[in-house]
Amino acid sequence: MAKIAIAGASGFVGKNLISLLKSTHSIRALGRSKPSSPDANVEWKETELFSASSTIEALKGVEVAIYLVHSMMPSSKLFQGNFHDTDLLLADNFANACKVNGVQQIIYLGGLVPEGYISPHLQSRKEVESVLQSSGVPVTALRAGMIVGPGGSSFEILRSLVRKLPVMVLPKWTQSDTQAIFIDDVVSVISESIQNQNFLNKTIDVVNGENLTYEEILKRTAGVLRLKRLMFPVPIASTGFSKLWVQIFGNSTYELVSPLIDSLLCDLPQLQPPAEIASIIRYRKFEGMIEETLKRDQGAPPQRPKRRMIHQDSVRSIQRLPAVPQNCHWIAMEYMKWLPTFFPALIKVNTFSETQRIEIALTFFRKPLLILQYVQGALAESREKFHIVGGLLTKTTTTGWLEFRQIDHKKYTLAAIHEFIPRLPWMIYVWTQAQLHRLVMRAFGSYLKRASEKNK
Repeated sequence: MAKIAIAGASGFVGKNLISLLKSTHSIRALGRSKPSSPDANVEWKETELFSASSTIEALKGVEVAIYLVHSMMPSSKLFQGNFHDTDLLLADNFANACKVNGVQQIIYLGGLVPEGYISPHLQSRKEVESVLQSSGVPVTALRAGMIVGPGGSSFEILRSLVRKLPVMVLPKWTQSDTQAIFIDDVVSVISESIQNQNFLNKTIDVVNGENLTYEEILKRTAGVLRLKRLMFPVPIASTGFSKLWVQIFGNSTYELVSPLIDSLLCDLPQLQPPAEIASIIRYRKFEGMIEETLKRDQGAPPQRPKRRMIHQDSVRSIQRLPAVPQNCHWIAMEYMKWLPTFFPALIKVNTFSETQRIEIALTFFRKPLLILQYVQGALAESREKFHIVGGLLTKTTTTGWLEFRQIDHKKYTLAAIHEFIPRLPWMIYVWTQAQLHRLVMRAFGSYLKRASEKNK
C-alpha cells in the first residue's frame, strides 16, 4: 500500500481518482480546506500551494505525489498576473517539496502538445511538466485532451451549449483536430502508473485512438441528447465571440472559458494509445462516453465551487522577469538598489544588515512605506523571500510576503507578492498603488536584463 498525496484532490479528476484508489492505497488529499463531509478513508490536509513551507509539510512521508493542479481561477480579491506564471510558481513549490521529502515518483496530468500553434494554456501545461522534471524526482507525465465524464466542466459546457442553442454557428476553430478521453480511463491510467517501473521518467499520451474535430463533438453530443440542431460554418477565426457565447450559454465563468477557448485553435495530434496503456482504455468512441456520462448523471449540472480566499481583501501579484544567469540574491539586491533610481529624489531604501531588515520610504517622510524582513528558507539558492512586517502601506504585520525566485535551472524568473492586505481604501489602492506596482515590475524587468548583461 503506497502513501500517495494528491494535489488538486477536490477537482473533477481528483475526486474520481480518490474513489478508485482509497481502498488500495493510503491517500492524503491536499486542498485549501477540508470538504464538509470528508471520507473517513482519506486523510485531508489543508495545504496552501502558494507557500513553499506549507507544501513541504504536506508531502512529508509521501512516496508518490500526484499533481492535478491548473490555476485558471483567481485566489485573491485582486490578482495581477496570469495563470501560466501562477502555474509555474505552484509547480516549483510542489517540485521542490517532493525533492526535500524524498518522494519516489511524481505523476502529472497535463495536456496533449499540439502540432504547430500552441496556446498559452497548453504551453503552460508543458512548462509545468518541465518544472516537475527539473526536480530530479522520477516523473510520469500523462498528457490528455478533453476529459469527459459526469461533473466534468468539458461535458457540462457541451451539454449546456447543445441544449440551449437550437442554431449554432461554427467558427473555423471547430475544424481543429482534437482528442477526447473518458474519466474512468484517465484515472485507470494514473492508477496503473503508481510505482510502476515501466512508467517512470516517461511521457505518455492518454488517448483512445479516435480522430475528432470540435464540429463532430458538437454534432455527436446533439445526437446522443436526441436534439436536432442547425449548425452552419462561418469564416471567422477569432475566438472572442466564441468566449462570449460559451460563457453565456455554457454555464461557466470567463476565467475558465477564456484559456480553454484559445486552445481550440490548436490541432491536437491524432494518435493511437501507446503500448503501456492500450489494454487499459475501454471507451474508444465519443458517443459511448456521452451515453455513460448521462447514465450516471441524471441531476442538474453542478455549480463550480468558488476558490476559497484566506483573506477577502488580499492581493496577489506574479510577474515574469527576464531569465538571468545570476542568482536570486543578486536579483533581490539589484531591485533594492534600482528602486530609488526609478523614483529619484522620491524613494529611499535603507538596508539594516544586523537585523536583515529593509525599509522602503519616501525621502521627505520619516515613517517607512514598507518594512521587509528577510527570511532564510529551504530554497535559498533559487528564492529570496521577505515578509512584509510593517509600514504605512500595509494593513497587517503578519500577512504578506515578497519573493524573487528562479525556476527550472534558471529558465524562468518570477517576482511575486502574496497575501498582501493594503491599508489604502480598496478602490484607491486598485487605481493607484496596484497600477504603480505593475509599472514598477515591468520597468525592473527591463533594467534586470541590462544589468545582467553588464555583469557577465
